[in-house]
Amino acid sequence: MVRKPSPAVFHSQELDILLKAQNPQSKLRRWIADTENVLTEHMYAGDMIKKNQIPSYYNKKYGVNVLFRYAHPEGYRSCYTVLNVKGLGLCPYILDILSHEEYDRIFHYRKR
Repeated sequence: MVRKPSPAVFHSQELDILLKAQNPQSKLRRWIADTENVLTEHMYAGDMIKKNQIPSYYNKKYGVNVLFRYAHPEGYRSCYTVLNVKGLGLCPYILDILSHEEYDRIFHYRKR
């Protein structure tokens, strides 16, 4: 896929609250900052999740029908979508950062 830069990257309100509660040097803040930098350079850098595999959690909570997954160290993942922002165009919107266990629970993956 051709690299598509983004004019801006946004977060969900829940992610903002989580990040503000973290120490300024926390790994979660660093990982989200790194994700923002990557998505600014290429908004489709994450793995696209097939429409039939998008959990109802994201449809109900955020009304998304396009979802991407971005992997962080230690098994953490962020999910994001791309929204059309008036005056800017398409922009990534980071919804959350999840531990491996939280991600598996939301996506209904089972432990072996």
